Amino acid sequence: MKGGCLSPHPARPLPDHMKLVWRTPCQAERLRVIAWSCDCGAVVYELCHAGGQAFVRRTHHFNGARMVHETYRWPIRKGDDVWKALLCGQAR
Repeated sequence: MKGGCLSPHPARPLPDHMKLVWRTPCQAERLRVIAWSCDCGAVVYELCHAGGQAFVRRTHHFNGARMVHETYRWPIRKGDDVWKALLCGQAR
């Protein structure tokens, strides 16, 4: 974590990182945000759980607007592993 930030900053992607597929979010649904990256930058990542599955949500903030994308969904354990890989620079 940097300076006074409380949430983690994802590491820079490694040269051989896993490339995640980012897609338009599903329709409104009940979900729980389990973990999130620091919001001091232009991009924020969130680990979300919904319906017994996990996915990562990415929000870009620019010029007062925001663009949201989500990964495919996985079983909870696999989603948690992808989240850890994202934070370590092994996925993006």
